[in-house]
Amino acid sequence: MAVESAKAASSRRKSNAFPYWSVIPVLLFIALFTLYPVYTAIKESFFLNIITQPRNNPFIGLKNYTEVMTSYYFLSSLGTTSIYTLATVAGVILFGMVAALVMNTSIMLSNFLKVIILLPWAVSTVVGGLLWKWILNSDFGIFSGILYSLGFIKEYIPFLSNPVLAKISLVVAHIWKEGPLAAIFILSGLQLIPKDLYESAGLDGGNKWSMFRLVTLPLLRPILLVVLVFETVTSILSFDLVYVMTGGGPADSTALISWFAYSEIFKSLNLGHGLALSIIIAIITLALISVYLRALKTDYTIH
Repeated sequence: MAVESAKAASSRRKSNAFPYWSVIPVLLFIALFTLYPVYTAIKESFFLNIITQPRNNPFIGLKNYTEVMTSYYFLSSLGTTSIYTLATVAGVILFGMVAALVMNTSIMLSNFLKVIILLPWAVSTVVGGLLWKWILNSDFGIFSGILYSLGFIKEYIPFLSNPVLAKISLVVAHIWKEGPLAAIFILSGLQLIPKDLYESAGLDGGNKWSMFRLVTLPLLRPILLVVLVFETVTSILSFDLVYVMTGGGPADSTALISWFAYSEIFKSLNLGHGLALSIIIAIITLALISVYLRALKTDYTIH
């Protein structure tokens, strides 16, 4: 009897331990391809790492960080990135909200609109950037061509050669690319809101605006928080559109902080500066996410 009890206890221990053992390979895989590169990047950022001097890499402490943070390009790119992030995140959320509200209705063309609205999300960022570069071309761009044919302009507009217009063009292209994803998230949240709440609000004399403000928005807060965090990270780390459409120009007007890190590594060939910038970008991003989570903490749950 004691032997059988011991066997049963051993079997239970093995059964309880199995989930933990089954997770270990996944954790090792994540550590190999995520934690180890992060550790290496942090470590190498404290050394002199110039690609053309592979054998000259002494420990220099925080020098890489102080050099990039005191440079003109850091402050300039940080300011450009801040404006770009504010504009794109606000635009994406607004676009996603309007698109989701339209797709959530029962109008005749709602299914067709779902396909049209979601198409940009299926296009890769590089292809989308090339498409917008062609649309806004100062010599044969289709957008200027339409405005010219309608008589609104007398000559083609150099959208990507003007510092202000280049920034606006990047923001529009980003919203066009990322807006559909926000619309998907918000639409899923709208479809989870019980219709009884709207019926009750209607019986209490609420109009559409008050129902949207008092019912829809509060219950969408968890979804909007996810969209806000994701799109903030995407905007800060945005690189593909800048690389394809403007190359950081004209006159560094669209040089985001991610472009600054790229330039340090692949143009200046200073890996130490690039790694230090990457760590700074990660710290800024994590700080923003933490502020979002504290400021928009919500107890709303959709059943």
